[in-house]
Amino acid sequence: MEVAEQPVFLLGEGLNALDPAPFDTEAEFQALLARHPRILDFGSLADGRPLRLVLVAREMRVPTSNEIGSTYWLDHLFVDADGVPTLVEVKRAADTRIRREVVGQMLDYAANGARYWPAALLQQTFEETCVVDGRPLEDAYQELLVGQSPEEFWATVEERLAAGRMRLLFVADRIPLELRAIVEFLNRQLRQTDVYAVELTQYRGGGDHRVLVPRVHGEVATANKTQSRSGQAGRRWTRAGLGPAVTVLAEPVRFVSIAGP
Repeated sequence: MEVAEQPVFLLGEGLNALDPAPFDTEAEFQALLARHPRILDFGSLADGRPLRLVLVAREMRVPTSNEIGSTYWLDHLFVDADGVPTLVEVKRAADTRIRREVVGQMLDYAANGARYWPAALLQQTFEETCVVDGRPLEDAYQELLVGQSPEEFWATVEERLAAGRMRLLFVADRIPLELRAIVEFLNRQLRQTDVYAVELTQYRGGGDHRVLVPRVHGEVATANKTQSRSGQAGRRWTRAGLGPAVTVLAEPVRFVSIAGP
């Protein structure tokens, strides 16, 4: 017998039940992650600081050759203060491509991004995104720069990409078993690249409040290969690195409450 998914409860002046609710469109889903990247912040940096992803671009152009017009578009590109890029592809469970096709897409993006995203392009794209979002560059760079210039930082990002040192994130409102199996397999095989599937369940109730519950798949496989890379700069998402909000490894869950759109 299939068990219906249960609501979550907010306890305030009274008890409010929030029921599972799908995202209306993939665009809504993508915009949410662009505005609130902390939903995807699991783990810590090499120096022990909490991981904070910073948006480089939404709909990041991915050339497939030096010829004009041959292009893919990645849903999101983020970066952290260690210069490790994070590529994010978003799908709703209703999209059948979430099972296998999205994996081929992501590998295309990673392979071609490593070849065709030079430091100057990444810096220009990031700074243009900040202007569009109305965010002062000084504030944006404060989260990323530690005793280095912007040019030095983006050169590090380019080096990480060339070495395959990146994170690949598949984000969906439900992660099918087929995708989980592929993510765990890739994580066991890829030494420099970490692969995760993030299931983001949305709950809605009365008023404008909603609760988002992220669950991360692939972290155990990453923990098993981290020791062999311990001499490298940067730190991966590992069991020890997960923050207090993710306390049960078998079911890593945290709650994010967002008011309004």
